Parts: sequence; C-alpha cells; structure tokens
Amino acid sequence: MGKDFKSLVRCMYTGKINDNVRKLKIATEELKDIGNNVMKRVKICEEQQQMKRLDNVQSWLRQADTVIKEAEDLFLTSSSSSQGLLSSSHKMEKKICKKLKEVEDIKSRGMFEVVAENVVGGGSGSAVKTSDEETIGLEAVSGLVWRCLTMENTGTIGLYGVEGVGKTTVLTQVNNRLLQQKANGFDFVLWVFVSKNLNLEKIQDTIREKIGFLDRTWTSKTEEEKAAKIFEILSKRRFALFLDDVWEKVDLVKAGVPTPDAQNRSKVVFTTCSEEVCKEMSAQTKIKVEKLAWELAWDLFKKNVGEDTVKSHPDIAKVAQEVAAKCDGLPLALVTIGRAMTSKKTPQEWRDALYILSNSPPNFSGKMFFLKLLDRN
Repeated sequence: MGKDFKSLVRCMYTGKINDNVRKLKIATEELKDIGNNVMKRVKICEEQQQMKRLDNVQSWLRQADTVIKEAEDLFLTSSSSSQGLLSSSHKMEKKICKKLKEVEDIKSRGMFEVVAENVVGGGSGSAVKTSDEETIGLEAVSGLVWRCLTMENTGTIGLYGVEGVGKTTVLTQVNNRLLQQKANGFDFVLWVFVSKNLNLEKIQDTIREKIGFLDRTWTSKTEEEKAAKIFEILSKRRFALFLDDVWEKVDLVKAGVPTPDAQNRSKVVFTTCSEEVCKEMSAQTKIKVEKLAWELAWDLFKKNVGEDTVKSHPDIAKVAQEVAAKCDGLPLALVTIGRAMTSKKTPQEWRDALYILSNSPPNFSGKMFFLKLLDRN
C-alpha cells in the first residue's frame, strides 16, 4: 500500500512538473520574441539614427538573456529529476515555478515605448547627401539660416524662392552642419521630405522613426493618437525639424509637433516656392533664396562641364556661355546641364544643346534636357 501511495504521489508531481515545464517553455519563447523585437528596435536607433540605448533597456536585455539561459538549463534537468526521488521532484517543481514567475515578470516589463536616446547634446538624425559644387553662391544664405538657429525670438524659418534656386541645398548644408557638431544643443535633428501631395500621417511616421518610437502598435493608432505620442516625446526635448519641399501649410500642431518658442528653444526650418506659404506657416523669419549672379553662375557651370571640354574647341566657349545663360542663374540647372555637357567636345553638340534650351518651356528640367540631348544624338 505504501509503495502504491508513493507511486501515486510521484505521478502527481511528475504531472505537475510536465505541466509547468510546458508553461515555462511557452513563456520563454514569448520572452525570446519580445527580446528580439526590442533588440531590433535598438539596432535601428543605434545604426540609423546614431542614438544610444537607454540604460533600463540594456538592463532588461541582460536580465532577459540570463533568465532564458537559466530556463533552458532547467529543461535539460527536469526530465531526469521527475523520474528520480520524490524529494528531488518536489525541489524541481519549486525551481520551475520560481523560474516561470521570473520569466513572466521580465516579459511584463519588456513593452518599451522608447528604447534609445540621443547622445547628450549630439542631436540624433541622419546626414543628407549633397555635393560641394551645388553649394557655390549659397554660403551667405546658409550662414543666415545658421544664425537664426541661435536666435531665441526665431522659432520658425521659411526659405522661399523659385524651383531649382538651391533651397534644398541650403537646408541640407544646415542640417549636416548641425549633425557634425556633437554639442549642438539639440536632442533631435529631424529631416522630413514633404512634397506636393501633403500626407500628414507620412510626416508623423517619419518623425516617429527618427525619435526612436518604434512601437508595434503604431500602425493601428489614429492620427490623433500618433500626434499625442509625438507631442509627449518632443515636448520634453529640444528639436530642430527640417521640412523640405513644402507646397502648402503643414499643420504641425495636428501632426503632434510642439510650436517652437523661446521657452522650448526648438526650431522649424522649411523650404517652399511660395512666400505665401511662409505666411501660412507663421514663419518669424522669411529668407528669399536668390538666383546666382552671372559670374558665379558661369563659374559653377564651367566647374561641372570641365575646363578641358570648354577649351576643346575655340568655338565652344561662346556657345557654352549662351547655354549657361539659359540656366537663368539656377544652381540645379547649372550643375545638371553642365554635367550633361562634359563629354560634348564639338561645336555642333553645343549648338544642339542651345537649341533645346531656347525652345523649351521656362520650367524645363535638367533631366528632360539630358533626355532630349540623347535623342538628338
């Protein structure tokens, strides 16, 4: 009778151990999934945004790795213990129950809204590519925008001017310069390309990626919920927001962006073709980006064509000047068309280019010029 009773008790403990092992395995796999997701978000912030993982996130990742390893060690020993002495089975059951509670506890603390922050004073963000040639003649405007970033009474700055005049280049210069200075005073340096078809949610999505908020529930949030979350984070930090290619008023408050003022010392800088948009965006400072003077325009054009090409035939220089003049002092056209002509070393090729430009509409792009030039050749 005593032997049968012990066997019955052992079976009960074995059943409990097996049930708890199953629960522990499920909880451990769930913890692994959560940990992988957190690490993926951390790596995105560190590698793409140059941010630093939060101390509490790093601590949680270490705890998760440790408890997962301990749980896996228990899986290896639990089967043998369940077949051994009654006292051993009882001890193993207690260990498994204790480990299950630890795993569940760490799981419950793994739902991080934000996993990383910028390096103090460094300003998280990404550099935007540009070339030295495109910046010729725009240094003064870039310097003016830079000075505005240091002025307390200027929170919103609008750059306006005709298409191709170099507004994006100026914005890029300032963005990159800010990122190069480790102690720039901004917590976030954010670049958003707006474009003609305004999409507020797309702007929100770009901002949330750059501030390190990568919660999996983001896509299910409403526009208002996204705005509230962005505001919650940005209202506690100093930020510089660069908006490129704005065609109409962007309601930043609706997007969740706090209004820049002397108290938060944040800045919004945007580019637009319309001075009216500057007014609609309540820009305290409006800066018109002017076309290049002829001397600068000709120098920029020659630099992109190459002196060897310009001097390759005595008749080319005069036609080249006429082609450059057709670019109307617009850096984008001077650079694009100049580069398209770098391999053209006969007067006829240059006369063809002049003909294309002379018979093209005012908003004719460098890309279209290049395609037409290929068609003629």
